[in-house]
Amino acid sequence: MTTIEINCSNFVPSAYDELFDSVLDHGHTHYWFKGGRGSVKSTMAAFCIVLLTISNRFYNAVVLRKVAQTLRHSAFAQVQWVINKMGLQNLFRPYKSPLSYTYLPTGQQILFSGTDDPQKLRSLVFPNGYPALVWFEELPDFDSMEEIHDITLSLIRGGDKYWFFYTYNPPKTAWNWINREALAREQRADTLVHHSTYLDIIDEHPDWLGQPFLDDAEYTRVSNPMAYRWEFLGEVTGTGGTVFENLKSIIVPTKEIYNFERIHNGVDFGWFPDPWTLVRAEYQPSDRRIIIFEEHEAIKMLPEQTGEIIRQALTYKDKPDDAEPVYHHEIVWCDDTADGKAQMAAYRRKLGLNARPAPKGNMRKQSYYWLAGLREIVIDPKRCPRAYEEFALCEYKKDRHGDWIDDFNDGNDHFIDATRYAFMDTIVRSR
Repeated sequence: MTTIEINCSNFVPSAYDELFDSVLDHGHTHYWFKGGRGSVKSTMAAFCIVLLTISNRFYNAVVLRKVAQTLRHSAFAQVQWVINKMGLQNLFRPYKSPLSYTYLPTGQQILFSGTDDPQKLRSLVFPNGYPALVWFEELPDFDSMEEIHDITLSLIRGGDKYWFFYTYNPPKTAWNWINREALAREQRADTLVHHSTYLDIIDEHPDWLGQPFLDDAEYTRVSNPMAYRWEFLGEVTGTGGTVFENLKSIIVPTKEIYNFERIHNGVDFGWFPDPWTLVRAEYQPSDRRIIIFEEHEAIKMLPEQTGEIIRQALTYKDKPDDAEPVYHHEIVWCDDTADGKAQMAAYRRKLGLNARPAPKGNMRKQSYYWLAGLREIVIDPKRCPRAYEEFALCEYKKDRHGDWIDDFNDGNDHFIDATRYAFMDTIVRSR
């Protein structure tokens, strides 16, 4: 049996320590490597692939790109660089057809394949073990998460442990399916989403990047800051149409919520497919900040049922050491429609809720302006993932020529609407 000693600290920048430890411990199944140019995302994915291959004789790897012809000079070259850097070139033999590496001591394989022929993936056979390691390189080349999911299902067979790696530079627009999926993935226990930039690398491994790269990054930073943020920092800069540029993603501690003094509650009515939504948020006028800390959603529920959700949300302890939670007769501002009036009447009559119609009038645009004009909209992405997604993805409308106009898209805005209603009384008075 071949024994290999590798000092991983020589290969793993400190910015990747947490991710690398999780990979070795199989702490997650899915690993999303996102960031800007020069953040060595692909290098780290290749390093994980090679290291895990030699760590277990039953692990094989499949490295995928949308188009097979792009593999030789990207992922294959990256794996080759890692193998050479680790001093393992005598233990791995490259092949041109099929494009692959074979680990000579055991016969394990690292196969490189395009996904333009799905049938080819279903028919993959390994002489030893199963495809435990799957790497999707250049994720934006793929069309959708459904396509990724179909490919994943075709490869899961014969083993109990799998690692899926995804490497990509985030697309500019927040509405791109990858950016939306990344937001959702941050809430999943089986996924670790990791962001890195070249700034995480230059102190420890400047030789991996080279001076021409660093000069280009600095020139872009000075000459075109927006392009620099997207290309080198991997930020979702948007296409210039982002509405809520004041959005902040912050985990709100429970002890901070106990100190909230100006809680606002808002309800947007819905049945199906549009959901009924409830948002609870703190208002801090001196700092021009709102903090969205609680959300609820329901489909096909009667007023008695959604009213009970509200009542439960307003039943809480004022202090952590209180014996029992108590109901708080807080105002719940609701969508002022004909159907909404009937539901609010049911809330008041049957459950004793302090439900009132939000004085929205023709205030949709003004309420968006008010929210966008705050210093900060803080949303806890773990407590309120759906609200965070809606605010993050909200963009202005475009006209038929593709130019931005001073209006807002309608749809995928149910939690935004609930937030608007929660503060509508404040918005009207502030105007």
